[in-house]
Amino acid sequence: KYAKQLTQIVAGGAFHGGLATSFLEELQEECRSAGRLAILVDPTFVANNSNGSTAFNKNEANRVDTFRRSVNAGLALHGLSSNSDAFLPVSIDGAHRALYGDDRSASASQNRKLFEGSAAVAFALESSSLFYRLRRDKPSASNNNHHANNPSGRRSRLGIQSGFYQGYSGNSGYEDDANDPFATASSLTYHEFLACARPSSDSRRSILEMDALIRPLSRPSPGGVGAGGGGVDIASLLAGSGGAMSQQLMQLSLAGLIGGNSSQDHFGELHERMMRGTTIEEMRLEQDRRRTRGRSSSSRNKGPGEWMEDSSTNVAGGGGILSSLSGNDIAFGRRTDHHHFALLTSLRPSATESRRSNSVQGSGSTGVASAYLRPMMESMGMKYRPEVSSGLVVRDSVAQLTGVCSYWGSVFAERRLQSSTTASGTGEAAVASEGKSTENQQQSETPTLSPTEIANHTPILSILGNSTRSYPRLNSISTGFVDALHSRSNKGYFSGDVMSGLIPEQDDCEEALEYCRELVDVYEPPLGSGLVVGEDANDEIDAYFDEDA
Repeated sequence: KYAKQLTQIVAGGAFHGGLATSFLEELQEECRSAGRLAILVDPTFVANNSNGSTAFNKNEANRVDTFRRSVNAGLALHGLSSNSDAFLPVSIDGAHRALYGDDRSASASQNRKLFEGSAAVAFALESSSLFYRLRRDKPSASNNNHHANNPSGRRSRLGIQSGFYQGYSGNSGYEDDANDPFATASSLTYHEFLACARPSSDSRRSILEMDALIRPLSRPSPGGVGAGGGGVDIASLLAGSGGAMSQQLMQLSLAGLIGGNSSQDHFGELHERMMRGTTIEEMRLEQDRRRTRGRSSSSRNKGPGEWMEDSSTNVAGGGGILSSLSGNDIAFGRRTDHHHFALLTSLRPSATESRRSNSVQGSGSTGVASAYLRPMMESMGMKYRPEVSSGLVVRDSVAQLTGVCSYWGSVFAERRLQSSTTASGTGEAAVASEGKSTENQQQSETPTLSPTEIANHTPILSILGNSTRSYPRLNSISTGFVDALHSRSNKGYFSGDVMSGLIPEQDDCEEALEYCRELVDVYEPPLGSGLVVGEDANDEIDAYFDEDA
């Protein structure tokens, strides 16, 4: 009997959520000063079976399973978020899609999704946790001289933007930091990291979401040469200046963002995407217009930060490169449609870009950390205007981190989609089969890349956000929780599970439900964005009572 109940608890996810909640409660009582970050990993079966489809709910067992999952999701959200400083939901299924794309993810087995999706989650979490895992070295006189003369030698750079830190550089020992429009630090403590992720405007805003780029933007060419061209030549800003350098150009040069050999200052496609719309690119375009007397180099009007959008929003011609790792299957619109309370972006550039930076050390060229940090901070601060934003760039790549051996060699292995080339039937079916055969033939003619080649061209770009983009997930959990507790068809299931001790008493469940509803209100998107559930119905009611209508 008890073994059967334990199986039911584990299958619904309540065992791990309840165990984690009990641990957080004990930690809060015994060590109140300890910082607490709770991470909830959704297994793949939750994403596949909790969509409320008719086919899934056609029998009694599935309806009971849906009821328990809805209750457990609400209880886990309440228990973990209320007892931690920050709460991050992560989806294995979403991480697998971010690593390989929708086509390969759709054809993968559940076991392979767990195996490879766990690696994708590890990539993103490792990058995001670098903020407080960096070694806190105090700048010495020798290090100051070395970094001032050779900015490309910096292994990492960390920037912070907020009202509190504005105008203060915690790393003032480094000369190239003095000209940045944001504060810098060698690293953050764990409490500082949590404070950046959870702004002080509202202590209830503790829900985080994660987006990441964990694969090459384009398929690299065999032999180690990237398919994409090169980035922005920021040294060209100085061309045609006649030896006269403006104050702004002088500051950018001192900050390590301008200078060096122009033929080697191209960092790749990712850097080019991040530079779009920034002040550095606008200055370059202005220089081009002056040389050509305004006949070319039209400026982009979208501003910086377009790369931070989700790749699924690129239908309208956007430049988003990220994928959601927090299970936001419900459309949450563009990032610009939301309120942003905190943004923390961390990057491990690809090995090819790190090597390019290392090969030109000592020539006064831009270091990979400085080259990425400036557009990263500008994108977050100017485009989305969060209360707190922080950016981090480390020079070590994921290929150096993993060694691309054993487990990681399998993760980076390139596998082609297999489809039948046998034509069966007539008409449209035969034409479709012929098209697939041609596509497979073209794929077979393309040389397969080794895991090392793929890893060398893979950047790890991870963004932790605290914004109203969490609203769809919170609203979905709250709605399912309401239905599970108040629906007549679920009353029998509820009473039976309470008597069996599988779920708490009704008063405790109602308290958790009230907390979930409050979170939905706290993370409600801006009115007029079209993302609030029932917003259109409220507009119709307001129009009915409008005297001027």
